[in-house]
Amino acid sequence: METSPAGPGKVNNILKLKYLFFLPAAFLAVQPFVLEVRSCSVPVFRYALERWRPDPYKGIFIYRDGIPETDRALLEQLKRLASNPDYPLNLVIREVDVDAFTEEKLAELLKGPLPGTLPALAIWYPGQMGEKAPVWVEKPAPSFLEALAQSPKRIEMAERLINGDSVVWVFIPSGNTRKDERAEALIRAELDVALKAYSRMPFSILSGGRRKQLTYGFPVLTVSREDPAERAFVDMLMKSEPDLYEHTGEPMVFPVFGRGRSLGCLFGAYITEENIRNAAAFLSGSCSCEVKELNPGVDLLVAAPWDMVVMHSFVDDTPLPELTGVMPAAAVIEEPAPAAAAPAAAAPLPEPLAAETGGARNRGILKAYGITLGAILAVVVFAGIFINRRRNKNS
Repeated sequence: METSPAGPGKVNNILKLKYLFFLPAAFLAVQPFVLEVRSCSVPVFRYALERWRPDPYKGIFIYRDGIPETDRALLEQLKRLASNPDYPLNLVIREVDVDAFTEEKLAELLKGPLPGTLPALAIWYPGQMGEKAPVWVEKPAPSFLEALAQSPKRIEMAERLINGDSVVWVFIPSGNTRKDERAEALIRAELDVALKAYSRMPFSILSGGRRKQLTYGFPVLTVSREDPAERAFVDMLMKSEPDLYEHTGEPMVFPVFGRGRSLGCLFGAYITEENIRNAAAFLSGSCSCEVKELNPGVDLLVAAPWDMVVMHSFVDDTPLPELTGVMPAAAVIEEPAPAAAAPAAAAPLPEPLAAETGGARNRGILKAYGITLGAILAVVVFAGIFINRRRNKNS
C-alpha cells in the first residue's frame, strides 16, 4: 500500500483544516433554529398591542409678548391631558417665544411662514419635526383642543382594541352613496371570510401552566368627514399619506391595530379583495421583528390605558394590578413615557424626534448569532472528538 508523503504533523494540520469545512454546514444546520429564536410566533396585531408604545406627537406653542390668560389656561389644560398617567395621550408640547428666536429659524421649522395670529399651536407626526411640515398649525381654540385630545370614535376604537378585537377598520365614506355602499359591502364581506378562516385555527400558547387562546375580530368603524368632533381624527388619518386629500371623492379604509397604529390607506379602486386579504394576513401573521420602526404604519394620537392589556399577555406573564375599567366618558389623556414633561418657560427649539437607536436590534442580532456560534462550536467539538476516536481506533 502506498504511503502518504506527509508526516504526522502535516496530517494533524490537514485534519485541523478539515474542521473548517464543518463551519458552513453547521451554520446552515442551526440557522432555522436561530430564526425561530429571533422571530415571535405571536400575531403582529397582538404583539403590537402588548409591546409597541405609541410614538409621541410633538408640538410647539408659539407666542409673542407673553401668553394671554385665556390661552395660558388652554395650554395648561392640554399639558395636563398630555401628562395623565392613567390615560396616556402620546403628545409632547413645549412653549416657544418668537422673540427668543429668529423668524427665519421658526419658518424653517414650520416649513412655511409664521401664522399671522399668535399664539398658535403647531403639531407634527411622530419623528417628523424638523423634517416635514406640521400636521396642524392652529389657534388654540377650545373646540380644536377638545377634538385634538380625544373623540368618541377614537374612544370606541381604543376600547375595541383593548377588549380583544384584532384590527379596527376605520371607514371614511366619500359621500357618494353608491361608491360607499359598494366599498363597505366588499370590506365587510372579505373581513367575514378572513374572520372565519382565522377562527378555525385560533392562536394559543401555553403560558404559566395554562393554555391561553387568542380570538380574532375585524370590526368596521365608520367615521364621517362632516363630524366636527372627529375633525382631528379624520385629519390625522388623511394627512398620514401625502395625497389622500386629492381623493376625497373616494371611500377610504384604514386598518388600525396595536395601540392605535394605522397600517395605511386603501381608497377607491384600491379597495379590493386581494388588498383587504393581504392587510388582514399581514396583521394576523407571526410577528417576525420586534423593532417597531421596521414595520409599516403611523401611530395615531389616542388617549387610552393601553398597558392594561398586558394583564392578559401572550408575550409575557408579568403580573399587573387588577383591571378596573376601560374608558372614561370624558375626553382623555397622557403621554407614554416620562419624557412627556414640558418646561414651563420658553425653551430652545425642540430637536427633531430621534429615531430609535439600533441598540435593541443589535442586542437581538448578537443574541441570535451568539446562539449560532455556540451551535457551530458544539458541532466542531463533537466532530473533532469523533475523528480523534476513529483515528485512535485505526491506529
